[in-house]
Amino acid sequence: MQDKVRSILKSFAIRAVILFIGWMVVYHGFIEPDGRANEWLTTKVVQGTRMGLTLLGYDTTHAWKDKEGGASARYIYIDGQPVVLVADPCNGLELMALFVGFLLCFPGPWKYKTIFIPVGSVIVFLINVVREIVLALNYKYFQQTFDFNHKYTYVFFVYLVIFLMWRFWLNRYSSIGKKVNHAK
Repeated sequence: MQDKVRSILKSFAIRAVILFIGWMVVYHGFIEPDGRANEWLTTKVVQGTRMGLTLLGYDTTHAWKDKEGGASARYIYIDGQPVVLVADPCNGLELMALFVGFLLCFPGPWKYKTIFIPVGSVIVFLINVVREIVLALNYKYFQQTFDFNHKYTYVFFVYLVIFLMWRFWLNRYSSIGKKVNHAK
């Protein structure tokens, strides 16, 4: 039993290194320079953030930081006050890639992966939008805590959600989770 688990973990580590290198080449070689995927996702995060803030009763607008410069970063304003900048590193693409990469590296039935990957990616997107909403409100009402919360608190929360989704996947659908459950 231990040898089987060890073999699965070794296979995971090899796949993870290969996938990580592949992602870096694809992202930095094609996706980032092209810019369309980041711009699209950043736009969706801005729209989702504004929608959430509007549902909470806030008057919001947004503006490009530097459209001519090719950056897709945008400021979100509440009542005319800039409260948060949503830039490409904030759009959640790398978080989605991390989530998807983990699922692709662990052995498990593809019929569940084809469901769990898009559903999990939507959850990562929604959690990121909630993070941006909370960051905007944090800046509006508690500017002195914004930097700390941006750097640590909200990042911890997003990674915690992703970790819990991974754990759910491992325990419910992965080959290793099934081996551990059968061993009990």
